[in-house]
Amino acid sequence: MAFWFNEEYIYRKSITLDFSTTNSIPANHDVEITVPSDWDLFWDTIRSDFLDVVVTDANGVVQQFQRKAGANYANKNLVLQLDNIQVPAPNSLVQFFVYYGYATESTDRSSSITISTPKNGYIFLGAPLARIVDGYGLVPTANAPTTTFVKQTTEEIDVFFSFRGLLETRTTESNGRLLFEEVEFVIVNSLDSGGSNSDSRYDLASTRFLGGYVVARAKGGANNTDYAFLVRLSTTNKQIYDIRCLMKTKDLLPT
Repeated sequence: MAFWFNEEYIYRKSITLDFSTTNSIPANHDVEITVPSDWDLFWDTIRSDFLDVVVTDANGVVQQFQRKAGANYANKNLVLQLDNIQVPAPNSLVQFFVYYGYATESTDRSSSITISTPKNGYIFLGAPLARIVDGYGLVPTANAPTTTFVKQTTEEIDVFFSFRGLLETRTTESNGRLLFEEVEFVIVNSLDSGGSNSDSRYDLASTRFLGGYVVARAKGGANNTDYAFLVRLSTTNKQIYDIRCLMKTKDLLPT
């Protein structure tokens, strides 16, 4: 069950933990996230001592984290390190959150941890513009996805899958929010007409979470061939959603 971890915090932002190369579970990994220096809202909002920068899982539970040595507010340099994060599924991307924006915070929730061969975590600052697939009101029993995109075999394109409207909410507020369910992790598939998946048709490590969306990158494919390109979301309430589009691969002009 998800919740906003502290009502005094104004903002939160999705973090994507990249476990795309973790093939089997159970597994645990350390993670390292570089906060973008061009994230103006963050740097213009936080305290100079970083006390109001907190990392939680999808449920809003504060994780064991530390600020990597060398953190510097004036230089906009901050790397967050997470200790011993459990991987929920093979080849998955996991959603965590960074909360920030509490001007009078006096508690330092970071700790001293030992980091070894960390996986990468990412904060995605882009916004959906085109190639959006709306998951709200989707019909899972349909024979084909209702949204279609066309790409050439050599193109790599980002598709934004919306899960807005899919997640359950509270009837009354907790910590000033109606959060009840959140996306925990996602896997990506590209299925041919026989239902076979191939990771040669997507760049799994480029998958990112952003508020209400997952962005996944399609690539490759055979000319004049259609594929179902999809993200499979698992929520904190253990629901699973498949959101998919039809990816038509066609070389439109002669080479």
